[in-house]
Amino acid sequence: MLFTIGVEIPPDDKTAFGLVVPALCTDKYGCFSAADTEDDIVPMVTDVIHLVLEDMVEDDVDILQLKDLGFRHYKQQEDYDYCDTWLLVDVDVSAYLGKRKRLNITLPEY
Repeated sequence: MLFTIGVEIPPDDKTAFGLVVPALCTDKYGCFSAADTEDDIVPMVTDVIHLVLEDMVEDDVDILQLKDLGFRHYKQQEDYDYCDTWLLVDVDVSAYLGKRKRLNITLPEY
């Protein structure tokens, strides 16, 4: 699934990049992260997307109903005025689809 990512570029080297995923920002959820370098942006935002999706699935939210409206829509919203640039990140959500199964396992103490 493609997610639009808003990036706030830091004013200096001592400040992190601010990251937001508007499609996952709802009344109940927020999807924000930060990255120290440009190379860290995709791994950091991917991690936070997985965390929010995991919470949504635990709360029985149908993640297939999520709709990313695209950067043209988000950049016109006041909530995202601070975003200097926009990226698209593809995240595999197949691990969150289907029914949950309970497993009982026994592991040795050693």
